[in-house]
Amino acid sequence: MSERFLARPIMSPSVAAAVALLGVWIVLMFAVTAVAGEDQLRATSWFEDGEDRSGPRD
Repeated sequence: MSERFLARPIMSPSVAAAVALLGVWIVLMFAVTAVAGEDQLRATSWFEDGEDRSGPRD
């Protein structure tokens, strides 16, 4: 293989930056959703008191 072939970038810097930002955004959205979901679950106390919850919620 020639040195010229090995030095060729896979994608342009602007495309690489866009892909990196998209990846960061996706990871942040998963993190925010996980934290919000856990807070919401804890706020309901649905799983803590051990009562029978088979009926409709009021």
